[in-house]
Amino acid sequence: MATVSFASQDNETFLVVGTGKDMIVNPRQFSAGFIHVYRFRDDGREIEFIHKTKVEEPPMALIQFQGRLLAGIGKTLRAYDLGLRQLLRKAQAEVAPQLIVSIQTQGSRIIVGDVQQSVTYVVYKYESNKLIPFADDSVARWTNCTAMVDYESVAGGDKFGNVWIVRCPQKASEEADEDAVGAHLQHAREYLHGTSHRVSLMTHFYTQDVPTSITKTNLVVGGQDVLLWSGVQGTVGVFIPFVSREDVDFFQSLESHMRTEDPPLAGRDHLMYRSYYVPVKGVIDGDLCERFTLLPTDKKQMIAGDLDRSVREIERKISDLRTRSAF
Repeated sequence: MATVSFASQDNETFLVVGTGKDMIVNPRQFSAGFIHVYRFRDDGREIEFIHKTKVEEPPMALIQFQGRLLAGIGKTLRAYDLGLRQLLRKAQAEVAPQLIVSIQTQGSRIIVGDVQQSVTYVVYKYESNKLIPFADDSVARWTNCTAMVDYESVAGGDKFGNVWIVRCPQKASEEADEDAVGAHLQHAREYLHGTSHRVSLMTHFYTQDVPTSITKTNLVVGGQDVLLWSGVQGTVGVFIPFVSREDVDFFQSLESHMRTEDPPLAGRDHLMYRSYYVPVKGVIDGDLCERFTLLPTDKKQMIAGDLDRSVREIERKISDLRTRSAF
């Protein structure tokens, strides 16, 4: 489901809904897929059915893109414009190995999330009207949700409870934006049955809940942007970026002390737990650091002594990081 402002209709906003007929989730079966278009009436209090367009598979991802509708239909990424009787196909390309489940856009760049094979970076070339994939992942990630962190980086969650950030190589990103027609990208040599470039893993963290949505947002007026995610068990979590190297070093030291001084009841190693599928990378466990306030006084003073700070200073630093960015 998506709201789309079509440029051909004077940027009027329509409600677009993807549906499937005779659908069985597992094993995946269907007899047909449709895209329904509705017009908003009475200041959004009512909707009026316009038409529906039959497609090969039920659309799993819909989003507005440069005054058109961008739809993920099976492996195919397709751009539609609004016609009188049905949607008009404007551009398409097969960009995903299995099934497109999420789409994010920024400028002419499109990030396509595949159900089984992580994310693929796609660029739309207006002059040649082509969708060209130029970077993908070397690791199979069962993607549930994605969000663009910046122009090169994408955060995502998978079906096994991991949250990760991958980044497109700087050179590949520049090449994709330079070529106006995209001839260079179209004729680039494939690498290992994929695109010519690979994304690099920046961070990886096991959350113990299956992420269902993730977004970049601001929770405090005047605060920095954070990654807010929700899980299938009702978890709501926040990833806060560090601004200074001093904070990174401090919390890394605190986390390593907490792993030793606050072992779990079942005796499971904390580092192994957060690295359940892939070794944890670039993320400090805030939940563990916040358990510092629950430690006995003697352990607090011992950790504070190792960190060359007072107990009150450490507690204030932990609470400040939360209140400045989250709640």
